[in-house]
Amino acid sequence: MANQVVSQPARRQFALSGLALGAAALTTRGALAQQQPNAAPAGPAQASGPIVLHGASPRLTVHALDTFHGAAATGLRIDFSRLEGGSYRPLRSVVMNGNGRSEEPLLIGDSYQAGDYELLLHVDDYFASMKAVLPMPPFLTRLPVRIRVANVAERIHLPIQFGPWSYTYSRGS
Repeated sequence: MANQVVSQPARRQFALSGLALGAAALTTRGALAQQQPNAAPAGPAQASGPIVLHGASPRLTVHALDTFHGAAATGLRIDFSRLEGGSYRPLRSVVMNGNGRSEEPLLIGDSYQAGDYELLLHVDDYFASMKAVLPMPPFLTRLPVRIRVANVAERIHLPIQFGPWSYTYSRGS
């Protein structure tokens, strides 16, 4: 394409036309919003309750992500326990696969019962096995994640993100 010279007044006119078009679009959008008095009030985009996945059986699943390495937590050991009589009783231990997930749901079918549960993440052993260069002794060793299953008709997915100095988790579905 040949090198074209555009005059300064033409550039200004183009820029002003673009601004005018954008302003017109915003004004029209605002006018439409005012014409809809029965529109839903502004609020969270997601309902407060979990999503029910039709056809998927209720279950508890976990997904562990290593934020230090920016990858799935392959090889992370998690001890899974249930609160009974004031103390946590071990149910099973799982090791996260190549996707950072357990091979099977932590709870499914008859084992999926209401109650209080704990996942204990062995992040000290995990970072040692990854040969992560970190200060010693480690700041975080074993991370407890305590949750409550209240409704066994709902599917719960538990994404957990962790690093050598922090961790976070949330309820997914």
